[in-house]
Amino acid sequence: MAKYLQGINGVFIGKVGTVVGCVWKGTPYMRSTGNPRTGPATEGELKNRSKFSTVHYWLQPLLVYLRAGFAGYSEKSAGFNAAKSYNLKHAMREGQIVPEQVKISFGELPLSENISVTCQDAKLQFGWSTAHVKGTSMKDQIMVLAYHPESRTAVFDTQGSFRSMGNQMLDTYGEFRGKTVHVYAAFVAADRSKQSDSFYLGAIDC
Repeated sequence: MAKYLQGINGVFIGKVGTVVGCVWKGTPYMRSTGNPRTGPATEGELKNRSKFSTVHYWLQPLLVYLRAGFAGYSEKSAGFNAAKSYNLKHAMREGQIVPEQVKISFGELPLSENISVTCQDAKLQFGWSTAHVKGTSMKDQIMVLAYHPESRTAVFDTQGSFRSMGNQMLDTYGEFRGKTVHVYAAFVAADRSKQSDSFYLGAIDC
């Protein structure tokens, strides 16, 4: 059964016969229900399913961060789904995720120069140049993340220090002691209207 949202001439949601009505990102769509599949999946389809599953599994612990990092990715895609789409195309090799090619933030906001990180006593200390970069504000904030894919454990901060401060500490609370983690950083605009591409800082021993 379908429901009209704006009268007889408005958008309908639900199923009427072989037609399904839905709304995505504020845009109404109509599609057919399609026919049930009778044949087995092809080899190519199985490979694509495996790649999609791998990307989803690797990124899922980063869900909250990705909502900020991939905000406004496109008119029809943002957040977790946008991150999956991007990394499926750009961060896989032979069916596996390549951490140094992963982006956890995507956007046109410039990064600061000389971003670095060290780890001591389970605390990650980030630093960067405070020199002004065209197209940025000193009130932009850094977004930092450390991730151990093997245990699917992530520690992050999407509202870190101002760009003007030049440093940020991320306490991992011992989660990564004795482990090697992948570390990323990005910046978000002061008005939260846009963000930078993420910057991969390497595999860090904690």
